[in-house]
Amino acid sequence: MKRMGFALTLAAVLLPLAYKAIRKHRSTRKPVVVLDMDVVAERSLPGRAAAQYIKTVRNILQRNVEEVRLAYQGREQTPEAIRAITQAQSGYQQQLALYQKKLDNEIGDIVGAAVRSWLAKNRQVAAVVPADETLGYNKNADITRQIMAEVDWYKPSFPPLPRSRANRNSL
Repeated sequence: MKRMGFALTLAAVLLPLAYKAIRKHRSTRKPVVVLDMDVVAERSLPGRAAAQYIKTVRNILQRNVEEVRLAYQGREQTPEAIRAITQAQSGYQQQLALYQKKLDNEIGDIVGAAVRSWLAKNRQVAAVVPADETLGYNKNADITRQIMAEVDWYKPSFPPLPRSRANRNSL
């Protein structure tokens, strides 16, 4: 019974202090803003450049697969042809995934640098979170356009394009 009385007394003293601390925190809390990464990737200059680059990579790699198929035209069902075509298709998928990862990392680095630069200018903001990781947000919290303006100042650095089979064979 003594313990319960002590707990109630402690709660009676601490509850107003906790309430006061919460109110103070709410009044000094920095806002959190959101960034729509899909819009940045699709509409920013580096994002559009990356999309065009990966399209070119895909075309070169697909041509390489087609060249292997043409080399075995008329004998596609031979074990050698099946192996070569399967190997070319596998190489296409692996290389495309590797290039895509490199591009994603490059664009991610650019967006990260742009966000850090924006945050340095906007110290009243606590954090920038991806829009698709929220349950919802007020449109006033969306800073996508502002970040895109920062992102557009960066020039992406892409890896060299893959060589086509025709260029490799002529070397």
